[in-house]
This record gives sequence, structure tokens and C-alpha cells, in this order.
Amino acid sequence: MAKGHVLLLPRMNYYEWVRAVQKYALHFGIGIIPDPQRAADKQVITVVSAPNSYPQQGDIVLWLENRYPQLLVDVINVDSPSRIIPILEERIQQGRAYPRREGLKSGQDRLPKFRKDRLYLFWPTDYYTVLQPFGANQEIYMQYGLPGHEGIDIRAPYGTNIYACAEGEVYLVEDGTHEHNYGRQVRIRHPQGYRTIYAHLERVLVKVGDKVKPRQLIGRADSTGNSTGNHLHLTLKMDHASERGETDYPLDIIDPTPYLVYQHQEAEVLEALGLTLPDGRVEAYPWSRPCLVGLNSRAGGTMQEADYAVIAEARIEAVRIYNHTPAATIQRLRQIQPEVFLMARMTHPFDEGALTGKAWAAALMPDFARLAEQGVQYFELQHAPNLQQFGWRTAWRSGEEFGEWWMEAAASLRSRFPSARFGFPGISPGGQVAGQRMDADIFMDGADLAMTLADWIGVHCYWKSEAEMNAQTHGRYDQFLRQRFPDKLLFITEFGNYNLYTNANMKGREYRQFYQRLREASGIGAAFAQVVSASKGFSALTWRDETGEPNWIVEEVAARAF
Repeated sequence: MAKGHVLLLPRMNYYEWVRAVQKYALHFGIGIIPDPQRAADKQVITVVSAPNSYPQQGDIVLWLENRYPQLLVDVINVDSPSRIIPILEERIQQGRAYPRREGLKSGQDRLPKFRKDRLYLFWPTDYYTVLQPFGANQEIYMQYGLPGHEGIDIRAPYGTNIYACAEGEVYLVEDGTHEHNYGRQVRIRHPQGYRTIYAHLERVLVKVGDKVKPRQLIGRADSTGNSTGNHLHLTLKMDHASERGETDYPLDIIDPTPYLVYQHQEAEVLEALGLTLPDGRVEAYPWSRPCLVGLNSRAGGTMQEADYAVIAEARIEAVRIYNHTPAATIQRLRQIQPEVFLMARMTHPFDEGALTGKAWAAALMPDFARLAEQGVQYFELQHAPNLQQFGWRTAWRSGEEFGEWWMEAAASLRSRFPSARFGFPGISPGGQVAGQRMDADIFMDGADLAMTLADWIGVHCYWKSEAEMNAQTHGRYDQFLRQRFPDKLLFITEFGNYNLYTNANMKGREYRQFYQRLREASGIGAAFAQVVSASKGFSALTWRDETGEPNWIVEEVAARAF
């Protein structure tokens, strides 16, 4: 049995768990896996036991103990990635990888936060999103004699920067003259016998023999070789790892995941190692103000006097309106707040038949012209396009088709309104729901080009509990989009706590915290809460009732210190 310690994480939301445990894994040099079967050759396994996280195994601790009695099983019971962070931080401070073993080196009081005698892979693109993890899709890679995907695929749109992950020397460059599965590629040798491969490049910017440093530019992204879609494929090798039985993969291939340094860890790792990195990326969002405190206008009808009273009392700075909003409403909003920022969501019912992007823009052209005359310059083109009720399966069947539709509509409108800013609409977050919603990640993968070309991107952030409010899959979905689009202006076009059983006082405090977080973030234009009022529905989200009485959300938001 090979010596070692591994960290077993749930497959669901795997990379959220990876981000939460990364500091701990880097600190103690522990591998990270989502597959319980791969624990057999280790001495210690720290297993994260979350509710319903191992459906095939059931009780994961009992499953491990029955099959691998030789293992020392260290169990951490938590219900979300955010809950595990303080537990692992305490272990780091105590110098213990797990409770039953002292984690100190001879002659030392405490292990250093980040050991200098191990490899750290700094992120090789400007996009902190993994598209295909290591070991995935076994049925595809078995034809190549591999147990699964032999590296990780990282988001990298066409022509964007590719950086060296660590210090080393370039030992191979493939310029595309040979038909290699990796296409144009760079290979770098690092200390301690590690090697990295950067595949599917559009252009190589280094040559054999060049010495490189972490985050040094080495190429541009593309999809050359055996690849579909622009991305970077990163492979990590360690000399003689296959021979020593330290990997199930041939050719000394090992999992790079435990070695990756995510953006939120970068500063601390650099400080501990005494390093500085070049950073060629400049955040240049086309927005000069902090995130504005916004609110969505009345749903299902024109604004009423009680709505204006809410906006005045809560000191609302931005309002999202609709294509049918009359000039009188805009004028009234400006009487309350002369500097109010207005954004218009432009929609057209699809029950009248599917329209091409150009025909859709033509049908709404009078509304665009009328709103532009009133000074509105920011337009959201359509709404939640991965939902069936807003066009999926009727006007388009995939993210690719909607992306083409959106680009056609935007091109038609830009020629008429050159100073306007057209946004890609907020996607409904979450997985596939048969007949109702296309998986958000799959939809965005298909619409990636349109999202990249949009002037800004809309985001939906919804939650029903404090844990969800702080999760990237819900209340912090903007952070997930920021990883995909690090230099893109974002607008939270909808947000709110939709739990009927959370009182308005609590919701108001949550909203104030939400606005405060975004106020301090970069590249967020405004956050529009859902919703000031509604003629029907939205009962868990309105800021006043239909008698005109505001609820506690208004008072809590009005009490903010910003």
C-alpha cells in the first residue's frame, strides 16, 4: 500500500468544494478526489460527509470502513463548502492535517502555511473556470488507454492569454506542422521532476530553451488539434510516477487539481513563498461608479404612487423598467431622483410566433426609439432565455442558437442606436429541468461568443436561506459569472429571497448586506431587487402590499449607511 493522505469530496458542486479546501490541501500537500474507489492505496482519507453527497455508496464512512479496513478515516460532517473553511483553517493553525496525527516537523513549532518544497500551479488563464475536470468522461477516454480525462480543460476564449503555471524551462514546442491531438502546444519542465503541457493553442510565444516564470505569457488560446471549442487543456506529469505506481495513468500523468492556486488564494501563497507575479490583465470596466442600489419596477402594470413612495423612502438609485414603460413614469422617477439610472428590459411575447433576431428588433424598434429619446441607454435584450416560457424550445433550442439570435438582434440595433449599451440577459441559474429549463452552464457554454461580445451581462441571484445567499450557485452567482468573464461589466438584473417563511425584516437586512457586498466589488453596475410591487404573484418578493403599505424591507434598505 502506497503511503499518502487524500481528501474525498462530494461530486455535486465539486469545484465549489475544491475552492473551499484548496488552502488546506496545498498546506499539507494532500490530494483531492471525488471518487471513493481511488482511496484504496492511501493510508489516510479525510472524507467530507455532506447530506446525500454519495448517492451510490450511501453511508460513505461505513462504505469506506467495510471495503478498506486498513484506512484511517477522518470524517468532517458539514452541509456546505462555506462551513468547512473554518474547520480546515483551525487545522492549519494547529499544524494538524487530521485530529489523530501530529502534523509537526522535527525541530519546528508549526508547519509553514504553504510549504516551499512542493509545486504550486498558478492559474494559466484569466478565466477561473474548469470546463472538464481531471478523470472525467471515462467512456470517452478509454479508447485512448486512459482511465479518464488526462488533464483539466480551463476556460480560455479565442486569442486570450495563456500563462506558464510555474517556474521552469520550455523543452518542447509544437507549432502545428504535425497533426498532434494537442494541436499547437508548449511543454515546460519544472523542478522536482514535474512537467506541464499547454494544449490547443492558437499561437506559441516562447521557444525551446526559454526560462519562464509563473504567470509569464507563453501563448494564445484556440481550439487546434483534437478539440471542440476554445479552451486550454492543461496536463501535469511527474517523472516516474507511473513506474512507482503513484498514478493510474500512463506516461507519468497525474492530477493537477491539488496543485492549482485559485485567485482568492494567490496573494497569500505569494506572500508565503516570497514571490511576485506579473499581471498583464487590466480591469477596465466601462463603469465609473460603485454598484447602484436598484429595484425592479412594478410587475404586471404601470407604476403607482405607492411605488414611487417606496423608491423615495428606500433611496433607490437605479430602476429597471420595461419596453412598455411610458414617458410619464420615467419623468416621475427623475423627479424623485434626478440622477436615477434606468435600464430597460426589452421583451416580445413568443406566443405570437418565433421571430429571428432581426425581426424581433424591428418589432420593438418603436419602443427602443421612444426610450432612447427619454435618455435610456442600457437595454437588456430578452430575459432568462434558457427557460421554456421565455423562448427556449420555441424560438431557440440551445445556447448556440440563442447566441446567434442575440448577436443578430444586437447588430441590427447598434446600427440604429450607436450610443446604446446592449446586455446579454440574465440566465436562470441551475441544472436541467425537463421541459422547463436548460442547464445554465451548458446554455452559457453555447452562448459564450455572444456573451463575450455583449456590452454587459445580466445576472440573476436568488436564495431561500442564509447558506444559499452566500453560495455561488445562488446569492453569489455574480462571482461565478465573474470567473467566466473577468473583464465584463455585470448587472444584477434580478435578486431576492423568495422564501415565503422568511420575514420581511430579515429579508431587508439580507438585502442591505447584499448591496453592501456589491458596493465594494469591481465591475458591478447596479443590483435590481425583485420587486417594488406586483399586480399578481411575486408574493415573497414585493416591497409593499397592494394596499400601498411598505414592508420592513424598505425600512432596512433605507437605513443603510451608503
